[in-house]
Amino acid sequence: MVLSGVGDALGYRGGRWEYCTSGPQIHAELAELGGLEAITLEPPEWPVSDDTVLHLATAEGLATGLEGEPLLQELARRYVAAMGDMEGRKPGPTSILGTSQLRPGEPEGYRIPFNATGTGCGAAMRSLAIGLR
Repeated sequence: MVLSGVGDALGYRGGRWEYCTSGPQIHAELAELGGLEAITLEPPEWPVSDDTVLHLATAEGLATGLEGEPLLQELARRYVAAMGDMEGRKPGPTSILGTSQLRPGEPEGYRIPFNATGTGCGAAMRSLAIGLR
């Protein structure tokens, strides 16, 4: 999980590289920084993105030992809370909409409607911890 966060911080680069579609541009900027050996990945210059924040919410929820509906409610609660730590992390519209529809504590408040126009790979980015359980 630590290496996942490190890779996220490197690939995100404060939002500068995450949406850059030019590999040569990223490589040129990396060379200007002195290459990988010259980089120290520390905030605030190298923050993790929304993906790592929500990945940690998943891991922390799973670590509670809860199962079934209580676990789903806990994950919903943690995702909603994690959205409070998104300044400078650029969550996508699908994540913003999905978490805004969560209602932790309400019956089935962890369910949201299917979003036929949703894009991105956020769900995959925050699911690594599931395999650790």
